Amino acid sequence: MKEIAKKVLELIKKYGSSDPVELCEKMGIIVHDHDLPEHINGFASSYENIPFMVLNSSLNYYNRKITAAHELGHIILHGATNSVNLSMNTSFCTSKYEREADCFAAHLLIAEEISQLEDMECVTVQDISMVTHMPLSMSLECEGWGENLTTLRDAFGI
Repeated sequence: MKEIAKKVLELIKKYGSSDPVELCEKMGIIVHDHDLPEHINGFASSYENIPFMVLNSSLNYYNRKITAAHELGHIILHGATNSVNLSMNTSFCTSKYEREADCFAAHLLIAEEISQLEDMECVTVQDISMVTHMPLSMSLECEGWGENLTTLRDAFGI
């Protein structure tokens, strides 16, 4: 998972932002809001080598940001691999892809909200979940950083 943190940091430095939608715009990734079934927050794919993501238009601000970060993780880490297609049409296990996309999203969202964590002496996974509005299960992907804010700050070179 350290490689994922490194990729997130490289993106932030290259594009000067940790906002997932802004990163998409700067990277030429199309973001489209659309009415999707309630149980689908979004998905990412590509068409003629042009990456895009579709986000459920019913998502609130925080869930939209979390979903955009997760789908951006799929695009950056997995390219044109469509995990929905893989899980529905093959016996390929996609849970690894989902965990990696969650880890990417967690790193990206923490980088965006790190200023809110600066005053805390000890940062727990629950603190990360609260500040970033990520589900606790997604925040657990950050567990490898330890619970010390200094470790978090070092991971992002802040």
